[in-house]
Amino acid sequence: MKLLILLLSLFISYSQANDKPLIHSRLAMGFYYPALSNVSNKTDIQISLNYWVKELTSTIGIDQVYSILYEDIHKMNTDFSRGELDMIIVPPILLSMYFDRTLLSDSFLGVYELGKIDHLIIISNDQNDTNNLPIYQDKHIQLPKDDLLAEIFVSSEVIRLHKKGYKQTFSSISYKDKNQRMILGVFFGKVDMAVIYESALNVMIEMNPQLANTIKVIKKFPLKGRNYSYFHKNYIHQKSLRNEAQRFSSETRGKQILAVFHASDIETCRVSDLDQFDKLINVYQQRLQEIK
Repeated sequence: MKLLILLLSLFISYSQANDKPLIHSRLAMGFYYPALSNVSNKTDIQISLNYWVKELTSTIGIDQVYSILYEDIHKMNTDFSRGELDMIIVPPILLSMYFDRTLLSDSFLGVYELGKIDHLIIISNDQNDTNNLPIYQDKHIQLPKDDLLAEIFVSSEVIRLHKKGYKQTFSSISYKDKNQRMILGVFFGKVDMAVIYESALNVMIEMNPQLANTIKVIKKFPLKGRNYSYFHKNYIHQKSLRNEAQRFSSETRGKQILAVFHASDIETCRVSDLDQFDKLINVYQQRLQEIK
């Protein structure tokens, strides 16, 4: 009996010291904020995320839900490893680099179009001569802000062709937080090249078909979305939430919330989807060794 009282005392003390709800009655979601900063400001994102999470969980009895925006990927990884987060939404390249794969479980993610793969692409103005090498030498390129995948992708490609780093190859490198602005920059000849997401280019071409005659795609890298989502392997509500997400995305209200995050539907996000990013990193590291 004394042992039981002691255990209860320890449990109560821990619960009072930690103001987060217990894992069996909560959904704690962690988002990597730099990857969402081009969507809106922190306050608006937090409101949208909390609203989305509550809508998603309202029918399955999880009433203690909250989201946390992280600036530090290492802090986010630590909290996830400790079980303080039940679900994480992070750019796939960072998941591949920092998170323990054995702790991840399949989840879902918002996609631009169901069943259609997006691509990270390098584009140029078709009037520029990119048919002959060296195609990147002394060019002005724009990269998406806070996008490590874009930097690794273009850097690896430049090393492959020029046998030197991208900062030593391009004449100028600038950063923008909107794909649309980078596309227009290439279209009007303000920059020579840009790294963007194909889904953004497709939307722009729908609005202005003339872009298709001017914008040239040089290189592609396939991916499901800009951010991937995974549950902690020990989270007990993951199956219910995966099912609920499919229902949620089919409703008008759900689609309105998804639109805030530049998505129109929900698709399964598998742990194995990270394998291609492992390969990209390995190839990149090998190419870096070649120029050292």
